[in-house]
Amino acid sequence: MGRFRLGVVLVALSLPGAVASAQSSSLGGRVADLQGNAIADAEVSLRDLPSAPPSMPGMPGMRMPASQPRTTRSGRDGTFALDQVPAGRYVLQVDAPGFTRSSQELAASTNQQVSIRLEPLQVVGAARTPGPSTSQTGGDTQALLDRIKMLEDRLSDLESSAVLSEPETRVKRVEVWVDANGIEYDRPVEGARRSLTYQRERVYRRQTINEKIEEALAGADERSVSLGIDSAVVTQMSSRTRGGETAPANGNAYALASADLFFTAKLAQNTVFFADVVALSGSPPDREIPGVTLLNGYTARLVNQNELNLREAWLRTELFGQHLGLIAGRLDLTNYFDHNAAANDETTQFLGDGLVNNPALGLATNGTGLAAIFDPKIGLTFRVGVQQSNPEATNLSDSIYSLAEIGYLATPFGLREGNYRIWYRATNTLGTVSTAFGLSIDQKMSPIVTLFGRYGEGRLPASDGGQTSFSLGHHFYSAGVQFQNGWVFNPQDGWGIGYAQTELAEGAGSQEKLTEGYYNFRLTERLRLSFHLQHIFESRPDTPTFGYLVPGVRLQAAF
Repeated sequence: MGRFRLGVVLVALSLPGAVASAQSSSLGGRVADLQGNAIADAEVSLRDLPSAPPSMPGMPGMRMPASQPRTTRSGRDGTFALDQVPAGRYVLQVDAPGFTRSSQELAASTNQQVSIRLEPLQVVGAARTPGPSTSQTGGDTQALLDRIKMLEDRLSDLESSAVLSEPETRVKRVEVWVDANGIEYDRPVEGARRSLTYQRERVYRRQTINEKIEEALAGADERSVSLGIDSAVVTQMSSRTRGGETAPANGNAYALASADLFFTAKLAQNTVFFADVVALSGSPPDREIPGVTLLNGYTARLVNQNELNLREAWLRTELFGQHLGLIAGRLDLTNYFDHNAAANDETTQFLGDGLVNNPALGLATNGTGLAAIFDPKIGLTFRVGVQQSNPEATNLSDSIYSLAEIGYLATPFGLREGNYRIWYRATNTLGTVSTAFGLSIDQKMSPIVTLFGRYGEGRLPASDGGQTSFSLGHHFYSAGVQFQNGWVFNPQDGWGIGYAQTELAEGAGSQEKLTEGYYNFRLTERLRLSFHLQHIFESRPDTPTFGYLVPGVRLQAAF
């Protein structure tokens, strides 16, 4: 009887295995990317669907061990196969280097084929490197992504969390009761009279860490002094085109180095201090080519060789909702008048002074002055300025240089923005009053092309009765075109062509003709290299006529 029972038990224990063997199936498929290309050497894992492990019969305290996952790898054609898979529910997981993990739930009952498509792994700042890797690569990549996500969440929580600000002192009105002995109470007391007093208290406000960082950075900016540097080296050569022996500057080379140090400090809201210290060294061509205007605009800054000179130092403040700007100190008044978007800067545009400023302005030195700019934000701008023009004058009354200008921003005839300015100046630098007026125009024709022009006419005192006369003055006009960010070799390059003519009043036929073309390469954000070609022609009745072709190179750095 005992042997019979033992046989029954053995048969019962063997039935599940026989049933499982009878119900087993095979599982196969192919691993590919989104374009259908086979992915070789991908790790394929088949795990039981997670659940509580069953208890062993008759032993409720013991659990049957969970089955180990079955793994295989895809072949060169991306196919894989798992045999003898018992019927049940499973999780099929596929990992491949450079691709996101694929997990799907399936029920294995009969022989079946599955198609797996993997998406490329996209990690910011990292590139996928093809090649073989260990079986842990997919899992490690997913773990890295999970870690990055966790850190991003923690950083977001930290930035949005509130902290206490620095203590602030506030004055608070307090109601107290004072008795006959002068003792104060914070509540009504018999025999005490009511009184009001003021107390200081230290309070804190809640702010996010982001706000606290921005507040600290803003405070640091207000307390700091910003330093800027603009340095340039200009090399030029001269080739005579007319004049013979009367024009000796033939085949000569010239070079001028310039360095500007800019200091800027914020003193209060909408109030800044600015200083410009300049140093120059070299020999410009203007010492040998006596033109009416300068061939090298940097020459105007040259005071003494190899010395530092304070060029500008002024305060600027803005009032009435930033509609009125006031600048006072040592300044160059022409920096605020006769502006032109295409011909106003010898550091990045034309090099010749006749294409940088209007010669009719007639100011040769910096001095103490005041400028006011009123901009009502309606397209009109009004500017007035006064400056001492002669630093050796014993009083300001004998060296007053004044300017007034009206500017208008318009879009005429459906074109793009254009600036139209008219100015008037008066000066008594020479001991007698002389005047001049001028125009400055720059008009955008397209995002690439800008046309510009200037006109100026000076009025000098007449010999009879001190009356002013146009015939005793001089005339100036210039015109040209500038190309920016288009029709260039590199983005943000620029080039231009300009012509300027000055007619003097000293005698009939006295005139200067200046033609210049340039191309400005933007090498880096802070470094530019430009090539220039100038031709100057001078014709005067008292001196021989001469002409020069002057090529040049300018290397400019600003940071």
